[in-house]
Amino acid sequence: MKKIISLIYFSILMNSCAWLDESEHQKIIGQYEIGWNDLESNRAITKKIENSESNYQEIVGCYVFAVGHNENFIIAKQHQNFNSKTNYYLIDIKKNEKDYSKGVFGPLNETEFEKMKTKFNIKNLKFDLKFADEPYN
Repeated sequence: MKKIISLIYFSILMNSCAWLDESEHQKIIGQYEIGWNDLESNRAITKKIENSESNYQEIVGCYVFAVGHNENFIIAKQHQNFNSKTNYYLIDIKKNEKDYSKGVFGPLNETEFEKMKTKFNIKNLKFDLKFADEPYN
C-alpha cells in the first residue's frame, strides 16, 4: 500500500511541473504576439483567440527570428525545421481579423516577398524585433 501511495504521489509531482517551464512573449500589435514556451526554438507568431483568456492560434510557426509591423501588416523571417534557408511571411492584419487562415502569405523566398511588398504598396517597413538567427535551445 505504501508503494502505491508513493507511486501516485510521484506521478502527481512529475505531471505538475509545467510551471517550471520557461517562456517569453512580446506583443507585436493588437492580438498578435511573438513568443515561445518551453524552448526558445519554439518562437512563433500567434494571435489570441477571441473570447478566450489564454488560447492562441499559431499564425507563423517556429523558428521566427525577425518581425516588423505597421497598422496594416506584419512581416516575419523564419528558419523552419532548423533549416538555414530563410522563409518570409507577410500578414495582412485586416484580412486576418476574423479568419486565421486568410491574409497570411508565405512561406516566400526573398524575391517573392519583395514582390508582395510592392503589390501591397508596403514601403519603409523594417524588421524591428530581432532575435538570434539560430535558437539556443
